[in-house]
Amino acid sequence: MNYSLTRFMIVLWGFVLQGPAWPTQKTLTPADNKVVDGTLVCLDKDLKEVACSAKNEIYGLKAADGQLYPLKAHENVEALHVEKRLRTRNFRLTLRQEPDSRLYALVKSQFFRDGRLYDFHYFCEVCNITTHAPGLCMCCREETEYRESPAN
Repeated sequence: MNYSLTRFMIVLWGFVLQGPAWPTQKTLTPADNKVVDGTLVCLDKDLKEVACSAKNEIYGLKAADGQLYPLKAHENVEALHVEKRLRTRNFRLTLRQEPDSRLYALVKSQFFRDGRLYDFHYFCEVCNITTHAPGLCMCCREETEYRESPAN
């Protein structure tokens, strides 16, 4: 056995016995998610609630108890603000806090209408693909169609 192969085998055996020397990332589970009911608000760079305007880049969910959940920028979060059919609705968002951050990633979004919970998505009839942001289909580049249904 040559020197390089011997060294590799020793290092490999060390991983087997002790695990890697660097910290491993925690595996996230659905239990790490937080389900919050509230209204979509705009936030400034200090994550304080402000009136929404064209220059706002940070959105948050304001819970009934007043707690703010700042949302990580993403096209699915932007859709909550730009979709005219959702602007005045109260939401139920499933969130996951970003590691080492005050921001929350959006996992799932639903809305309330007349006391009833609804799911929504955008659908491409041609490709049979759903997405959670409006726009062109990622496959055929045709416009997607907004759809909603009562949540189960």
